[in-house]
Formats: sequence, C-alpha cells, structure tokens
Amino acid sequence: MGSLRTFIKDVRAAKTLAEERSMITKESAKIRTRLKDDHLSLSKRRKNIQKLLYLYILGEKTHFAQVECINLIASDEFENKRLGYLAAMLLLDEKQELLTLLTNILKSDINHPTKYVVSMVLCTLGTLTSVELARDLYPDVEQILKFSKDRYLLKKAFQCAAKIVIKDPYLASVFHPYTVKIFSMPDVCTHGVLLGVNQLLQSMATVVKSNEFNDYDAVASTILKVVPELLGILKQTNSSTLNTAYDVHGVCDPFLQVETLYTLRLIFLTFKDEVSSYNSKFTSILGKMVTNVESSKNSANAILYEIVRTVFTLESQDSLRVQSINILAKFLSGKDINTKYVALNSLLQVVSLEPQAVQTHRKFISRCLFDPDISIQKRALELIFNIIEDSNMKETVDELVNFITLSDGEERDLILYTVEHLLTMFDIRGIKSKGWTLAVVIRILKSMGEHLTVEIIGEILVMINNATELSDKRDIALQLLQLSLSKDQPIISEDNFGWKLITVWIIGEYANLVLGEPGVTDISLTGYLNNLNNIYSDDHKLIGYILTAALKLSSRISDPGCIEKLRQLVKAHEQNTDLVIQTKAVHYSILFSQPKEIKTAFLEAMPVFIKNVAHELDSGEKAISRKPVQTDLLGDLLSDIPSEKKPVASISNKPGGGSLDLLLHSFTNKNPSLGASAPLTTTTTSSTSDQPVTIPNIQISENIPSSALEIHTSSAIQVFSHVESANQGSANIRLFFKAKSSVTQLAVLVAVSKTQKLNLGTISRVNMIPGQVATQLLTITGSGILKFRIKLSSQNGINLQFDHKFDTTL
Repeated sequence: MGSLRTFIKDVRAAKTLAEERSMITKESAKIRTRLKDDHLSLSKRRKNIQKLLYLYILGEKTHFAQVECINLIASDEFENKRLGYLAAMLLLDEKQELLTLLTNILKSDINHPTKYVVSMVLCTLGTLTSVELARDLYPDVEQILKFSKDRYLLKKAFQCAAKIVIKDPYLASVFHPYTVKIFSMPDVCTHGVLLGVNQLLQSMATVVKSNEFNDYDAVASTILKVVPELLGILKQTNSSTLNTAYDVHGVCDPFLQVETLYTLRLIFLTFKDEVSSYNSKFTSILGKMVTNVESSKNSANAILYEIVRTVFTLESQDSLRVQSINILAKFLSGKDINTKYVALNSLLQVVSLEPQAVQTHRKFISRCLFDPDISIQKRALELIFNIIEDSNMKETVDELVNFITLSDGEERDLILYTVEHLLTMFDIRGIKSKGWTLAVVIRILKSMGEHLTVEIIGEILVMINNATELSDKRDIALQLLQLSLSKDQPIISEDNFGWKLITVWIIGEYANLVLGEPGVTDISLTGYLNNLNNIYSDDHKLIGYILTAALKLSSRISDPGCIEKLRQLVKAHEQNTDLVIQTKAVHYSILFSQPKEIKTAFLEAMPVFIKNVAHELDSGEKAISRKPVQTDLLGDLLSDIPSEKKPVASISNKPGGGSLDLLLHSFTNKNPSLGASAPLTTTTTSSTSDQPVTIPNIQISENIPSSALEIHTSSAIQVFSHVESANQGSANIRLFFKAKSSVTQLAVLVAVSKTQKLNLGTISRVNMIPGQVATQLLTITGSGILKFRIKLSSQNGINLQFDHKFDTTL
C-alpha cells in the first residue's frame, strides 16, 4: 500500500479529469475494503484514514469511515487519538447519531493526565457539540475552569465553553463567574487565555438578549463588570512600551486587540444604556488607536478595520466616522487586493451614514473599476451607483461608459449590471437633459450592443419613445441611421444585434423626422431593411421588428417602388415556418392593401409609456423592481418591445378610435387580459357609435367587516386584519388598509416565520384618497403560531414596519 504522499502525487500527475476520477474511485474502494478487515494493524488503519481525509478535502464521500474515527480515538496511543479526533471533527457533525458513541470516550479523555489529549477533547467538543452533548459534558469543562492552573488548558476550556453557550444559552449561568475570576489571577491571565475569555463573553452577549432564563441579571452583571478590564487591555496593548513576546510586525498582539474590540462592540450594542458611562472612555481609546496604529502592515490593517466596524456599528462621534472613512480610503489606495475589497465592502455599508465623506474619495473608488480582479470591479460599481449625485452625475456616467467600452466580452455580467443600473437611474432621477442621456445610450450601443439582453433593449426603446423633445428624437434617429447607412468602412460590428434592432425600430417610428437629411432617403431606408432581412432571415426576433418597421415605413415614404419592395418583403414571410412571424406577415399584408389615410391612422408613432418604478431595500443594497407598464394595445402589437410581463391594456377614446376598433377585431379573437395591478376602467370606442363604452371596475368588496381587528395605525394609514379561515396547516387572512391621508403607490411586504410559507395576493388598489380602503389576501401554510411582519412603503412618504401575532396555531 502506497503512502499518502505517493497518492497525492499520483492524483496531481493525472493528465485528464477521467484519469483522476478513476484513480480516486479505485483508491476509495480499496480504503473501504481494507477498513472492513478486523485484523488490519493500527499503523495501516491510520494510513487509510489519512488518505480518507485527503479524499474529504477533494469532496469525495467519506461517511463509511465514521466508525473508524471513533475506533482510533479509543486507542491508547497519542498518535492514533490525534488523527482520530481530527477525522471526527471533519467527518462528523452535531446531527450524527454516532455522537452518542463518542460521549463516553470524550468524558474519559477529558480527565486524561496528558494536557494535549484534554485539549483535543475540548476542541472536538466545541466543534461537534449538540445540546445533549453540551449538557452531558459541561461539568467537566467547568472543572477545568475551576481548578486548572494550566494556561493552555484554560484557553481551550474558555473557547469550548463559548461554543457550548451558543448551543445551550442556559449554560451561560454556569460559566459566567469564571470570566470575572480569571482577571484576578494574573499568573494565568495570559494573552492566550484572554482570547478564550473574549470568545466566551461574545457568546454570552449574543445569547443573553435573545433568550430568557432565571439568571439573566447575574449574567448581565458579570458581562458589565469586565468592561473596565477590557478597556484596560486595549489601552495596555496600544501603549508605547511594546512587549516583544507579542510583537507582530511592530503591533502588539493584533489577535487579542481585534477580539477585544469585537467583544466591546457586542457589549456596547447589547447593553447600550447600562454601559453609557463608559462611552467617553471607549471613544477616547478608539481615537488614540486610529492615530497611533500605522497602516503599513496587514496586522495593523486588521485592527484598523475592526475599529472602523466598531465606530459605525456604535454610531460614534462624527469626527471618528470621518477618520474611519479616511482609513478605508487608504485601504483603497493600496496595492493589496484583499484590503481593497474589504474597504469597498465597508464603504458600501456606511455610505448611507456618511455620504459626503465617502464622496470625497470618489477618485479612488473609480480607479477600482479598472482593477483586474472582477470582485473588486463589482463592488466598485455597486458603490459608485450609491454615491452618484446630480453634481457629479455627468462625470461619473462618463467614467462608467468608459469602463464598459474598454471591457471585453468575458465581463458581460458587469456590462449588463452597469447598463441596467444606468437606465434605471435615468428613470428614477427624471433627468431634464434627455439629449445627454440618449447620447450616453448611443455610446453604449455602439460599443456593447451585442452584449445587451432584449429586456435592456426594450428599456432603451422606451427611453427614446418617451423623450419629450422632438428634436432629441430626431437627433438620435439621425445619428443611428447615418452610422448604419454609411457606405464607408463599417463602424458598427456585424455582431451588434442591439444596434441593428434599435435602428430598425427607429426607421419604423421616426423615419419621417429624418427623411431628406444627408444619406437618408426612401431608397436607402428600404434597402437597409431588405439587406437585414436577407442576412438575418433566421433571427425571428429581428425579423419581427423588420416586418413592423417595413409596414410603418410604407406610410411615411412616397416612392412607389420602395413601397412595393416593402410589401414584397412582408409578403415573403407569409409562408414562414415560425407561426408568429407568419401570422404577423399575413396581418400586415392586409394592412398594406388599405388606403393610405386609413393605414396612416393605424401606424402613428407610439404614445408615451407610463412607467412605475418602485424602490426596495434588500440586505443593505438598493434593488430596483419594475411594475407592469401600462401601454397602448396598438403600440404593443406593432412595437415588439420585449417584456416578460404582459402590459395592462389601456385604450382611450381619441381620433382614429374607430380604426383602432377595426384593428382589434382583425387581429384579436379574445379580450386582452388585465394585469395584476390596481383595478382600472377601460374605455374604448364602439364600431357603431361615437359614444365611449365603459367597462366597470373589477375589484373585491372593500367594506371592513365589524369582526376585523385593528393591528396598526399611524397618521397616514390604518391596518386591519380578518381571519377568513384557519384550518390544520393553512389559514386565509385578509388585510384592510384604510387611508387617513392620500396614499400613492402603496407597496406591501409580508414575512412569516421559517416554519410557514406565504402566498401574497394582489392588493386591490395602490393609490388611495382619505377614507378609501384597499384589501389584500394572505394565504399562509405550514405549522406553528400564526404571526407575521408587515412593511409598508409609498411614494409619498409612508415607511413603517410592525409585527402582529394571532391567537391561532396552524
């Protein structure tokens, strides 16, 4: 049997993945067979377990050797015990039934005369502990804390106790006295022991507020008693006299400093009122540390980073917060990529607290866009979109466009992320200079159009369509067409699908605005569409746009020869194998035969799209969600704007309404479906009368039942709940929202406990005047007490969150 070293060499020397897989599978089978041999010597058994641990690192299945780990632990030899405990910590977890076999061995070894065996037991117990194992063995851990004078064992015991308290918070009442006692024992209170004490204090501070037990006051009092000691440790480790025994690149024990800072942060956060008397002292120490610690080495950077986290978590003084952001800026200006990533991630979390301070370091953030590490680029992008303001928008957008222009195809996700957020930002901010935003879009299309998704292309089309100034539409149409129709060396890549698709759409919508300009004629536009039709005949998405553009262009030009070519282009697809293209071609051919005045009424330029953009906050980052767009049915039919959500039909009585009704009867066999937004009234024109026909609102009865319970009230809105049904495992609850003042675009988010699932129905209306009521149905399935958390927000300032618990169990 070869050694572990030989096996590793053989695996690494494999030339193909299949060869490596074969080698690993054979060795795994051999190990399984050998371990079944009861007569296998301990030395050979040990070698097989070593190989098995290597297989575990490679991600292979190793469950068949779990019992062998326990057998090695039961051996009397230290070498076997060491490997057995290591394998147990890796191959077992707290859910394994085999832990019951391990309990007696651990109880025996924790009283072993050799401290190194005891330390392995403490490590294993901390790693694998379950509630049952913790309750069985905590007295032995307590005995070590009570009587042992060995510093090494005390450190391990404190660390083990920290893990035990996390698993069973009630045991905090057992271990808390030892955190105070250790400070009165200077002979054993070394830096290593203090690391263990810090970890136990962290565990107790974590569980003390979230759990109710009898000794809460005693545990809390103990935690508060050690605050002066911890502050003293920070002050001592940052004094001018450096203990060479703990020197790490000129910093005194950065491990202890980081752990102490984290412990104090948890205590000051958990017991904010109780430790308020220490605030000034702690702030003073943090200020001195920021000044004294040199950020030239990673050991110092670790401390500075922990200081920054502490300052912002505890919302310290403004001066400290500005200093902390300056520290993060220094991290950004360095060369270490790990430090850069940490700085960007931290700035992203604190930008909402100190936006102006972060803004001053924008040049360092922008440089990170061109870092070769993609994770740094992504974090830099997220941060830049969080600090964009009106004052720096043009400069920042230019940097972002340069970034995506210089990117290659391998960074497609970053390109899409940047473009999508730019378009969303333009929508949200309502920028007045539409010409500038459209010019930005042209730059993006020219360089990266082939990477854009159809959803993003649809957003660009909506932006162009919604431009209020006709001159802006004309300028962008002229620029697109002149570049596309140029007979010189092609400027636009043949693979630039986005550019071609938008150009085709522009020809259909705005050809009349640019006809007669240099290079833009009836013949050139018709030839361009025919050329694309011949080259991209297999691209059904682009062909759909070409057919629509050909139909619309025929009503905007006067050359009979060109109109006939466009008609033949459409007619050629009447036998297309794609059913959608074929249907569209047949319908468009019918329209071609209509008189020009009728056809012109059908083929007017698309109206403005009404878009609702809502903001949601998810894990500290802004996530933009779009609600269904209300759009014109004719525009939807003829535009091919890609969208995964079907738009709500909104047909109004306007000139040409009779033609519109004809078009509906010609092209549709059923009524358009209503979207899942607020109830709407649809008005259309009858083909036999000029009087509008009104379709009544479709909505749920909105009277609040007398049995409904008021669960929340504010100055803007009242919330009621009514349990309609509650059976075994499921419940239907209807919420009623009564407006006290005007409410615009009400958004409702609901969360239930982990043992339950929620199906959130559609709210009956999102806009309300005072006195109006909206309803929403919740269907909850699962088990446990019925309770939920509701978050309400609106465009006119409602932003509230509350919990409610019912007297009902599923």
